Amino acid sequence: MPGKRNLLFEIGVEELPAGFLFPSLEQLGRLAKENLREKNLEFDSVSTLGTPRRMTLLVNGLIERQPDVQEKIVGPAARIAFDEDGKPTKAGEGFARSKGLDVSELRVEKTDKGEYVVAERVIKGRDTADILAEMLPDILKALHFPKSMRWADHDLRFARPVRWLVALFGDDVIKFSVAGVESGAESRGHRFMAPGPVSFKADVDSYLSALEEAFVIADPDERRNRLLEDARRAAEEQGGQLLEDADLLELNTNLVEFPSAVCGKFDTSFLELPECVLITCMKEHQKYFAVQDRQGRLMPNFVAINNTRSPEPDLVTQGHQRVLRARLSDAAFFFQEDTKRKLEDFVPELAGMIFHQKLGTLLDKTRRIQELARFVAAETAPEHIETARRAAWLCKADLLTEMVGEFPTLQGIMGMEYARLSGEPEDVALAISEHYMPVKSGAELPSSPAGAVVSIADKVDTICSTFAIGLRPSGTQDPYALRRLALGVLHILEGGKQRQGMPLSIPDLIKQALLVLGEQLPDISAELKDEIVEFFKVRFINDLTARGLDADVVEAAVRAGFTMPRDCLERAWALKAVRQRKEFEPISTAFKRVMNILKDYSGGMPIKTNLFQEAEEKALYEAYARVKAELGPVLGTDSSGTGLSRKDYEKALIILLTLKPQIDSFFDNVMVMTDNADIKENRLALLWHISRLFLRIGDLSVIVTSD
Repeated sequence: MPGKRNLLFEIGVEELPAGFLFPSLEQLGRLAKENLREKNLEFDSVSTLGTPRRMTLLVNGLIERQPDVQEKIVGPAARIAFDEDGKPTKAGEGFARSKGLDVSELRVEKTDKGEYVVAERVIKGRDTADILAEMLPDILKALHFPKSMRWADHDLRFARPVRWLVALFGDDVIKFSVAGVESGAESRGHRFMAPGPVSFKADVDSYLSALEEAFVIADPDERRNRLLEDARRAAEEQGGQLLEDADLLELNTNLVEFPSAVCGKFDTSFLELPECVLITCMKEHQKYFAVQDRQGRLMPNFVAINNTRSPEPDLVTQGHQRVLRARLSDAAFFFQEDTKRKLEDFVPELAGMIFHQKLGTLLDKTRRIQELARFVAAETAPEHIETARRAAWLCKADLLTEMVGEFPTLQGIMGMEYARLSGEPEDVALAISEHYMPVKSGAELPSSPAGAVVSIADKVDTICSTFAIGLRPSGTQDPYALRRLALGVLHILEGGKQRQGMPLSIPDLIKQALLVLGEQLPDISAELKDEIVEFFKVRFINDLTARGLDADVVEAAVRAGFTMPRDCLERAWALKAVRQRKEFEPISTAFKRVMNILKDYSGGMPIKTNLFQEAEEKALYEAYARVKAELGPVLGTDSSGTGLSRKDYEKALIILLTLKPQIDSFFDNVMVMTDNADIKENRLALLWHISRLFLRIGDLSVIVTSD
């Protein structure tokens, strides 16, 4: 049994952009596992650590040598490898030579295809150290980044220049060279506080402690925790509390190797600016945290994260304050200029901003959003039509303001602030802010009816207009983020914690959006609506399976009707819940028989009880009538089912499960495809009407069963 050692591989670089670090560490760990398994090198665990100046791979319990491999090689047919006298032919000798074997090592073995020459050989394993000398440079070169660079006269493309390499396998250095840098046993400490070499052993404790002595916190989790603790302390020393921001926390974690927080202040006059402006100005320009008082109001303070522990923290703080004052002064000027006009005064100027060459200006888009918002509100929230139309008219106006020009992430938010200052109703202002929601998958949904309406109208117009001019997503290419927009629409229609779902038909919504768009693009194809509906359906299916629903359950729900996403979602979850019952699989199998026999039947004919001949078909009809009556109060008469809950559908499915004995007995004793056309038609009609009951919830014929 080969011994084991730890591997430590550190790539030292110039400071990485903050957004590069975590994806790079994920790649590093994944590539290491893939390469080690490919080389048949067993290990106990793989982990990664990193700072802006280093990416580190740690492999614990890596075997010192590849195991030997016994290999069986099948060669040519025996009649080709040996002549009639049993002597090897040139083909046999060539085969043995090509495999590094002696002819005497060949033997004949019977196979399904006849007698063939076979041989066995042992492939000796290599020392792991020799393999690592080849593998580690390959792993480094396989790392990819959003942007790469070349430096000096090296061919390597990397995020930033490589400055040192550490490759320790136990106590031994794995020797290789990349971009003119030789691997060794020494790392580097903090660039300013301990720039000299740092030595350690190939284990995580030795590595972390040695670097910490050199003012480097190499574990991102530990660095994040210390940063947060230090930032909280700095804010509390000024009588406030840190306004925590997960994105800003991660950003600062990836910008420093040894975090040190200071709390500065700014002039109280800047507190007259909207809080969102102050927070964004501090965050986006300077990477500063805001500070609140105990009542949640902003204080004239900020927390800055430094990469060094300065002997003169007051001097450092004053530097931060001077920089921030200039930024806030700019923001105050932008705000004063913007508020000289009402928000609606900006709308006509949208005619000067091109949305797309083929789709006109942002004013054209605004008019389309307003018309589509009127339709969506009329279908889902008629009492909010005027609010939605007004919000739709104003929703893009803030794109022309100085503030949004400087801080694009405030689009919608500044629209809300300026709408309030312009005297617009609060529900209009809120809808303007919410119409960009959700900004990403899983993000907050609009809380107001008008906000949901305008958000849907904006997103659906973008999707339909982009499809109409031929800019469809393909493969991994989706430059206009249409998949994200479609998912946002679906999530709004489904509803969330803050509001219920919306009873809006996806096909009707797409049809109306294309109708509005047709005023600008008169040559829209008749097939486009179905194509866009299918696009939404695929997004819906992928989203539900990502949430943990089985693919066949989702397919069953979608086949029974995708028109109303909220309703389809409730049916899918109900199918998942009832699937756990022991009666579910047998009824699914029985339903497959029903759907198979109805494959070529158009349906719709009434059931004629006077044509029943067998007791089993009478019993099935009576069971059908009973179940239909029981389903009435549960499912109601509205076939769309937009107001039904998951529990309603679960209850309905449990009722449908009781049909299993009668369906089985019917198929066991009744010949459906009889020669008598009237009787055959009547029996098919009975099965068809039964299938309609199931199809109000799901197509059980696609459910995967064990038989």
